[in-house]
Amino acid sequence: MLPVRVFFKKQGVAAYISHLDLQRTVFRAILRSGIRPCYTEGFNPHIKLAFAVSLSVYQESECEIFDFFSEDDLPYETITEKLRSAFPECLPVIRAAAPVRKASELALADYIVDLFTPLGADEIKAALSGSINVVKKSKKGDVLTDISPLIRSMRFEPFESGVRLFLRCACGSGEHLNLRYLTDFLGEKITDSRIVRTALLTADGETLE
Repeated sequence: MLPVRVFFKKQGVAAYISHLDLQRTVFRAILRSGIRPCYTEGFNPHIKLAFAVSLSVYQESECEIFDFFSEDDLPYETITEKLRSAFPECLPVIRAAAPVRKASELALADYIVDLFTPLGADEIKAALSGSINVVKKSKKGDVLTDISPLIRSMRFEPFESGVRLFLRCACGSGEHLNLRYLTDFLGEKITDSRIVRTALLTADGETLE
């Protein structure tokens, strides 16, 4: 079995599909590529595949990752080209390679968030300078939670339609911040937003390879 790590983007109309639909799309694209993936055993076998982390609907990404195993001992360059030809334009494959670090080492993510707002950068910065209390749903019901400790760094810049945020946040199986909570917190201060994930990182700030 050849371990394969695939780096791809989720952009454009792909932002509107759920993680489950993304998974189905990836399964079909791998089969269309002609690469023979390894399957699980049992009554309902499926491709052995794992995403590094899911991405919420309405969010885009420049750096998504999934791992699978191939029964074909092909050069990674060949696998890259086969996958590129099979994946839709809104999910372009960047490259396929051998995994370097475990996906479980994922701890951080970088984002660019465009906030469409009449307010200035200083006003948005002030709104996000203290506790960011949001209602999170859990099995025990709605819980008021301060998400500010999950934000490692935050930088603000004006752009033509509002304020652009550059954020580094917790991202992984331990701690994870869905930036939808951040935009919901701003509420009527913004009219719309665009969230793009730009990097997946380990705890030491290294790109997950």
